[in-house]
Amino acid sequence: MTHANYNRRFRNQKQTNARTPARKLVSFGLGSVYYAVPIERVQRVVKDFNPYGFLDSGNSLVRHQEELITLIDLSRIFNSTKSMADCNYLIVCTFNQGERLGIPIPDMPKILEISEAAFCEIPLLYRQQQLPGAVEKLISAPDGSEVFYLNLDLLISI
Repeated sequence: MTHANYNRRFRNQKQTNARTPARKLVSFGLGSVYYAVPIERVQRVVKDFNPYGFLDSGNSLVRHQEELITLIDLSRIFNSTKSMADCNYLIVCTFNQGERLGIPIPDMPKILEISEAAFCEIPLLYRQQQLPGAVEKLISAPDGSEVFYLNLDLLISI
C-alpha cells in the first residue's frame, strides 16, 4: 500500500467517525426498564430527599437548596413495582428555559457515552399502544441493554 492510499484510508475513517459523535447521557433503571436523559440537562444528583404533597398522578414536590422542585413519577410510563418510597436518589434536571424537574430513582445513575448510530426509532405499532411522547428513541447500550431516551421538555405533560 502506498503512503497516499494509507493516508486516504485513514482520513476517510476519521471523517466517518466525525459524522457520528458520541453523546453523553445519564442512565437509570426503574425495575427492569432503563431510561436516559442528556447529561447537559442534568443539574445534579441528590441523595436522600423527602417528597411531599403527592398528587393522584404520583407527582410530588421536594425542597432542595431553598427551591421547590416538581417530582415526576416515571413508573406511570411503564408499570413498575418501584414506588417513590423505594427511591434513594433524585436527578434534578432543567427543562423549559431553566425550570427544575426531579426524577426519583432507586440507585445511583450511570454515565453512558453513546454514538448517534445507537439511537433507534421506536416502531409505530408499539408507539400507538399509549406510549407517551416523552419516550423519543430506543438506545442499544454498550452493555447490551435497551434504554428508552426521554425528552425532558415533553416529560412534564405525561
